[in-house]
Amino acid sequence: MSEALKLKVETRDPAKNKGTGSRASRNLRKSGRIPAVIYGHKQAVVPISLDAIDARSMIAAASHLAELDLGGQTETVLIREVQWDHLGREILHVDFARVDKGELIETDVALEYKGEAVGVGEGGVLEPVVRTLTVKCPAGSIPDSIKVDVSGLKLNQGVHVRELTLPQGVVVEADPELLLIHVVSPTQQTEAASAEGEATQPEVIKPERKEKEAE
Repeated sequence: MSEALKLKVETRDPAKNKGTGSRASRNLRKSGRIPAVIYGHKQAVVPISLDAIDARSMIAAASHLAELDLGGQTETVLIREVQWDHLGREILHVDFARVDKGELIETDVALEYKGEAVGVGEGGVLEPVVRTLTVKCPAGSIPDSIKVDVSGLKLNQGVHVRELTLPQGVVVEADPELLLIHVVSPTQQTEAASAEGEATQPEVIKPERKEKEAE
């Protein structure tokens, strides 16, 4: 079960809460703090800031739940959204949603693949297809990860949602037949990668078509 991360935060002036692009927010980030908001439970939105190092530690720990100390008041929250700059390096803003620990919530949890597949020794390649799943569970019982044992997989075998062993109180509503990970031959992996590359090739717009669309 994921433990709630305890963070000390500071409230901000609501009048200066103009979004991630405002001068106040930029100045805040220059001073080593990250703008954020707390919302939900039909209560007022509270603009806050947190230390940039704490924010990065929170992301690195893959935390879901946090207890925010506002100086005399504690808010239990779910980390709902983290906004990054266009390079994906700097945190611009964090959204926290109020929750009760017994409240049923929906969130994404990482899959943790464990073991060495038998099929790898047979010349196969272990290929993850899905790395996170959306689960429903009490906010205070969010698992750190869902462990998936792959040690018994032979060549051309895989693990599906229906085969997962889930922690108590955790429900996955994805298709039971959804493939999560499998062992494929190197040839199959190369063919799949080639097919994916072809599918994602950008469309070339011919001059005549572009002129027609411009009309």
